Amino acid sequence: MNVKVFLKSYRRELRFLLLFVLFFFLGQGIHYATRSYTAPFLVNFLNAGVSSKIINAVTPWEKTSLDGNVIVSGTFRLNVAQGCEGIEGILLIASAILAFAMGLREKILGILAGFLVIYGANILRIISLYYVLKYRPGLFDFMHIFVGQTFIIVIGLLFFLFWISAFSGTHEKGH
Repeated sequence: MNVKVFLKSYRRELRFLLLFVLFFFLGQGIHYATRSYTAPFLVNFLNAGVSSKIINAVTPWEKTSLDGNVIVSGTFRLNVAQGCEGIEGILLIASAILAFAMGLREKILGILAGFLVIYGANILRIISLYYVLKYRPGLFDFMHIFVGQTFIIVIGLLFFLFWISAFSGTHEKGH
């Protein structure tokens, strides 16, 4: 197949791919340019703080507290670093939804719903990593690097597939 036929045959898919990459790198650029300002809220409050509160609600004997971005329980400490706040997963979903041909209302609702889905999954990931590090520290690296990151990506992909199957019929003409 020659290039011209390929480009014509896969025009919609190539448009999606190019827009997805553009939106993702634009989002990453904005995130990295502003992360020193947003980290106290995104990392410390929304992720470490909320995770600590949920850990205490589920297992009150843990008696966790927050020291900046660190969840503390006695002498035990779990550092919730920048990059562990789930922004990349949110940017993946937002970029995919923005690049996909559907109406503006569906895109906005999809991004908001995707944010909530990834945020909730990331809180679950942080809480799980707390218990793994405290009670099974030998599994921490595997759970953090392979399972946790894969979990967020799979949840994001499943959400995106659900969203486009539910709302792709409402896309604007010409896309």
